[in-house]
Amino acid sequence: MFTVEKMNGVYLVMKNGNELVNAHARKRDAKAEAAYLGQTTMKTVTVLGTDKQIQIPVNTPIHCDPSSETYWSM
Repeated sequence: MFTVEKMNGVYLVMKNGNELVNAHARKRDAKAEAAYLGQTTMKTVTVLGTDKQIQIPVNTPIHCDPSSETYWSM
């Protein structure tokens, strides 16, 4: 998950809340980069019941994630 935090007048794009990705002077630029990274950065998950590995975007909601029970209960 990518977040935007302000520190000393600079907007920081952070990964998982503790790893610095980039710094920006404007908040809109930092938010745009965080949104882009969230859409293009992929994670590997195991589909429930099949043990098949697939890749999905990092910021996929839990109800759209085939590795969660919520996805299969809808």
